[in-house]
Amino acid sequence: MTAPSTPRTTTTAVRPADGRGDVVVRPLAVHDDAEVAAAHAAVSASRSHERPWAKQLSLRELTVDLRTPSSVERLEPWVALVDGEVAGLALQWFPLLDNTRFCWGELDVDPRLRGRGAGGALLERVVDRTREEGRTTVLVETHVPDDARADHPHVRFAERHGFTWANTEIRRLLDVPVDPSRLDQLAAEAATRHEGYRVESFVGRLPDELVASYCDCSNQLAVDAPTGEVEFEEEALDPQTYAENLERFERQGRRMLHTVAVAPGGEVVGYNDLVLSVDDPDEVMQWGTLVRREHRGHRLGMALKVRGLQELARVAPAARHVQTCNAEQNDQMVGINVELGFRRVEALLAYQRHVGD
Repeated sequence: MTAPSTPRTTTTAVRPADGRGDVVVRPLAVHDDAEVAAAHAAVSASRSHERPWAKQLSLRELTVDLRTPSSVERLEPWVALVDGEVAGLALQWFPLLDNTRFCWGELDVDPRLRGRGAGGALLERVVDRTREEGRTTVLVETHVPDDARADHPHVRFAERHGFTWANTEIRRLLDVPVDPSRLDQLAAEAATRHEGYRVESFVGRLPDELVASYCDCSNQLAVDAPTGEVEFEEEALDPQTYAENLERFERQGRRMLHTVAVAPGGEVVGYNDLVLSVDDPDEVMQWGTLVRREHRGHRLGMALKVRGLQELARVAPAARHVQTCNAEQNDQMVGINVELGFRRVEALLAYQRHVGD
């Protein structure tokens, strides 16, 4: 397994254009509790700025990610200091099993310290590391108001650093619990279309006999879901890495709520994953929904989501919202979400920068 590592690169100091002190970018000291807490505070301030619906990453979730080995991806965290104060954090993931020409990046700067060069220095450090590791493409995402996509400061920032638009998703929120009679009605309507299939929910780990086919199904999401200008390859989740992920989630205080569609032959052909967090019980994330192509047309997508919401009301009655993101062009899944009552709150823009052949 490959542990989150301290990058081999040296500290970088940048003189901002406004002359208000140096910006220092260096690897985050992942075993320094105080520095991790300061970085988490900057991330929290960044993600909640003008976004009352923001799903917060807890200090425990971040700390586990920083300190836990992974065989799936290598994490390199970069911290930016402005006049010695932690101003921002960039998390850079190097996939190890699939899509290895990419790096994923997340960048956050405390709004109080923006405009001092920290964001640009962090982003260019991520680009440099991508090139140094022989990867060809950096992918980042940014949240912007739905009606301000063309000229938002985040958009101008990305373009100024050589990134080009790649895809647009829309974040939607659903108030929960949903009226049980409404869910019963939708479930009954969908059931008339998928006779012979089972739709079941499981909290935590799936039964052993379903894990392999669930992994096969989940691996299709990257190539089946619309991704705009980005071309992904199938992912490589298997029972071993599935178990590894669940162990990490448990340490983070997260619970998986799996809902699966099982074909007459006993294999998983569709799934819906909801993620619950002990540290943020109000907000539930919907991570993925997919029905295999050869099993579409049976209203399994609706059945999966309805069953998941019914189970959510049972296991997490205090939850207030479910959040999801879908590509604008994914008409079928968007239609299901709208029918369930999801409302749009912002755009999630993906940007990419090619740094080599």
